[in-house]
Amino acid sequence: MRTTALLALLLSLTLPAPRAAAQVMTPAERATALERARALAGCLDRHHNEMQRILRMVVAAERQRDTARDEAARRDARAAIDSLLQRAAGVQRGARECLGDEMARPGTVVRDPPPDPAAAAVAGSQGSLNVVERDAALTNTIHVVRATQVDGQGQMDPGVVRSAMRRAVPRIERCYGEYLDRGSMSPRHLDLVFTFRGNGAARQITIENSDFSDARFLRCMQGAASAIRAASGPRGGEAQFSYRLRFGRAPR
Repeated sequence: MRTTALLALLLSLTLPAPRAAAQVMTPAERATALERARALAGCLDRHHNEMQRILRMVVAAERQRDTARDEAARRDARAAIDSLLQRAAGVQRGARECLGDEMARPGTVVRDPPPDPAAAAVAGSQGSLNVVERDAALTNTIHVVRATQVDGQGQMDPGVVRSAMRRAVPRIERCYGEYLDRGSMSPRHLDLVFTFRGNGAARQITIENSDFSDARFLRCMQGAASAIRAASGPRGGEAQFSYRLRFGRAPR
């Protein structure tokens, strides 16, 4: 179905119709209908753009899956495709919610879906997955499971990102040591997500997909990540990275 026809159908389901052929909408009704139309159009457009972005990353992951000689790279690609398909299902649910009353009300703020670090994939300039590092020990009890660029058009040398991350390791290790005074040594994971817009300190630091329920540790980690500093910034825009970290004894 063509986009214009689909939009017309959706509008017919969402917007109030005039009360009769000979009657016109009141100014208040017209203003409400216009607000609903703009909110609906913006919502659908954002979800459409996100789905197109996901599909571009899927194409890149499929190319890597089919052409990479390294089995680890092929495994990364398969995992990325699975995660991206889950992300696409979330976009589908969000598009359906565009028809809800909440989205249609005047003044509703339409937001982009948050980045999903679990996708662990982004289409790079060469059409491959931007893996920064994997299976790397930061300390005896803190390991990088996998680090990838998950959003942004900017390009950064992986060595610069790795060096930036290492600057925060002493503070991260201190947070974990304090946690062990009251917590368990059993393996736990979290995703440390941060963005570079230039050289210097990382921005938009978040912790996601955490196995930790200790609020003090998570606050400490948030502060420790402020020590992540890049010697040189991304080229061509900002770049967001996700570090999947494992804490505790390595699994046997």
